[in-house]
Amino acid sequence: MSNQLFSNGDTSGLYYLPPHRQSTVSTAAGKTGLRVLSADIISPATKDAVLSRLGTALAFPSWYGANFDALFDCLTDADWQPSKGHLILINGMAELRTSDPDSFATLIEVLQAAAESRQAANSPCWIAIDTPARGVPGLPEA
Repeated sequence: MSNQLFSNGDTSGLYYLPPHRQSTVSTAAGKTGLRVLSADIISPATKDAVLSRLGTALAFPSWYGANFDALFDCLTDADWQPSKGHLILINGMAELRTSDPDSFATLIEVLQAAAESRQAANSPCWIAIDTPARGVPGLPEA
């Protein structure tokens, strides 16, 4: 994979990325100076557990309230993990989709909104989930 995808902030957003491509994509993102973060949210797959795991794995500030509004606020906070941009890999989404489809759908909406907000602020953030979801395209090969 070339680094071209990550050198254009206009391509940032929420994407599906199968686990077998994550290592290659992480390497390409790192070569362009992006901060690469990952979160495993496997089980238990409850909304509260997932939001708590995301906060811990992504080193959110102490004010993070482990709710969807706080997740959006942290992901779009310019002071959180300062960098020219981010690649966030989230693994374990299938269990939440199965156990709590409504929370899965809300999480997808929040991640999409955060990525769009970051793109509009010229602070690109690529968020890659390991589970296909309606309306979430696959990460291009570039």
